[in-house]
Amino acid sequence: MISVVMPVYDAEKYLDEAIQSILNQTYKDFEFIIINDGSTDKSLEIIEKYKRQDKRIVLITRENKGLVASLNEGIRISKGEYIARMDADDISLPGRFEAQVKFMKANPEIGMCGTWIEVFGDVDNNYVLKYPATDELLKLRLLFSVPFAHPSIMIKQK
Repeated sequence: MISVVMPVYDAEKYLDEAIQSILNQTYKDFEFIIINDGSTDKSLEIIEKYKRQDKRIVLITRENKGLVASLNEGIRISKGEYIARMDADDISLPGRFEAQVKFMKANPEIGMCGTWIEVFGDVDNNYVLKYPATDELLKLRLLFSVPFAHPSIMIKQK
């Protein structure tokens, strides 16, 4: 149902938590495409550990080509009805996929959905970034910036 696409480049500091947050989703029908984009740290070792434990992980490892090439490669091989984005330094709450699939099925005219995000970690204060929730506000925000948080989006494959 879902193809999760996650590019990885030298992300060993956060990678365990990022991968676990996807594998611990309450919605289990997904493939997890991880593109190791030429990491020089222990990222590949961490990914391979999880790949041995979970058959849903599809690993592509190669020389560094950059974020856009990695995303395009992951999308090209994805098989799911939906594509979910994930970054190697982010954490998804356990119910993310379940809520997003439910929303997408209930609203077939919608091509993409995303979420607000909580910023935490190396910052002084945790805070929530709230993104627009209507078509009109999304279009208005698009004039000035990106109107959604990339690692929280789910998009229809077609």
